[in-house]
Amino acid sequence: MNRKFGMLVATAVALGLWACGGQESAQSKAQAETQASAAPKESKSLVVYFSQTGATKKVAGLFQKAKKADVFELTLATPFPSTYDSTIAVVREARETKKWPALVNAKPDLAKYDTVYLGYPIMFGTFAPPIYTFLDSVDLGGKVVVPFCTYGSGGRKASAAELKELEPNANVTLAYGISNKRINAENGVEVATAEIETFFENLQAGKTDEMLMGGFSEQRPLTAEDSAVFMAATKDYAYLGLKPLSVSTQVVAGTNFLFTCEMNAFGGPAVQTNVKIFRPLPGRGEPELIVVEK
Repeated sequence: MNRKFGMLVATAVALGLWACGGQESAQSKAQAETQASAAPKESKSLVVYFSQTGATKKVAGLFQKAKKADVFELTLATPFPSTYDSTIAVVREARETKKWPALVNAKPDLAKYDTVYLGYPIMFGTFAPPIYTFLDSVDLGGKVVVPFCTYGSGGRKASAAELKELEPNANVTLAYGISNKRINAENGVEVATAEIETFFENLQAGKTDEMLMGGFSEQRPLTAEDSAVFMAATKDYAYLGLKPLSVSTQVVAGTNFLFTCEMNAFGGPAVQTNVKIFRPLPGRGEPELIVVEK
């Protein structure tokens, strides 16, 4: 009897342990599946860009590195001329006739990507003609499209606004921009890397251009100091015909100046625009033009 009783007890214990182990295993599996489903899935992103002088290519590389994205460079079937004036003539004709240049590779496979970082140089105030060819060749509907650009003086906002008009079914976000002068400076890549990091933080937080302007003071008349800052930063931009009317400031690690200006570029009609200038802390460099918002 004792022997049989002992065997029954041992069997019961074994079954109990098996049941507990099976229950724990099932619970662990269910918990792991819950955690896996709750974990954010890494988005599949692609950097698409056209670069005329190499400046946009530098920025594209920084975006690709920051997001560990795939990259796709748009290449002209017939390159633009090697001189500035000749390129301007070709681009002007393309814009007037709406005959956009042929690309060697206008159609990347976008099916596996949910985010497209679209980079371009600004020409005539908006994105370069090859971007029209790209947009005509693909469907960005349902994609998140993050624009970035390089420019002589500005065009970031205008190009992003046009992109929203042309791609109404895409989620076109806040755009990043940097001047050719700044990205090609000795510390240009370092400066752009820091700016892009902040840009992605603002993007993640859902900030708009209007929200980012919130830290500036009210516009006020210029002082002699303001005028000196403006002159120092715009000395290479005489072709824009800028006349400062008022200014607001924002203290950072240095000072941001936002000048409201009258602009008479290339002898055209006068328009009002905003000019952002950054003055570093004393001893850390000269004031520099960041962007003409146009």
